[in-house]
Amino acid sequence: MARATRRSPSSIDKLPPEVRELIGKLRAEGVTIDAILAKLHELGADVSRSALGRHIKGLAEVGEQLRRSREIATALVGRFGEDADNRVGRLNIELMHGIVMQMLTGSPDETGEAGPVTFDAEETMFLARSLQSLASAQKIDADRLLKVRVEVAKDAVKAVKAVGRDKGLTADTVDAISRAVLGVA
Repeated sequence: MARATRRSPSSIDKLPPEVRELIGKLRAEGVTIDAILAKLHELGADVSRSALGRHIKGLAEVGEQLRRSREIATALVGRFGEDADNRVGRLNIELMHGIVMQMLTGSPDETGEAGPVTFDAEETMFLARSLQSLASAQKIDADRLLKVRVEVAKDAVKAVKAVGRDKGLTADTVDAISRAVLGVA
């Protein structure tokens, strides 16, 4: 993949952290670029309107990515359950899939056009390792889920047998119930 050129810090990047935080806070409150620029000039910051606009556009893009990440996490919770370990692990796998796909399809350049995707040997090695780690994480997750399901089924069979005995069911009836309902004898 074409290497990203290292850009020099913008005039916004050179501002103290508290001033950059103020920009984000004001923008989150719906303050216009011109009003933020006026506030920065009051504080003695030498910032152009275009630099502030680019910075705010970047903030909006990061905010959009965070919003999408939250939506994905919410959807995954609904899809994969409430278990925190599973939710975080599966979210990481899904996010990594998205990142790899974005890399492979090309990132838009400054004109908004996606260019050809090329990789040098080192980048190919890193991508291969990432894909290998992703596949390994998916297998570990699937194995863990299978283990939990087997344990739940075993506990359910024990409960069916105990209740069946208490209610006077025959061993054949209990086994039939276990097979029909739980898929195990």
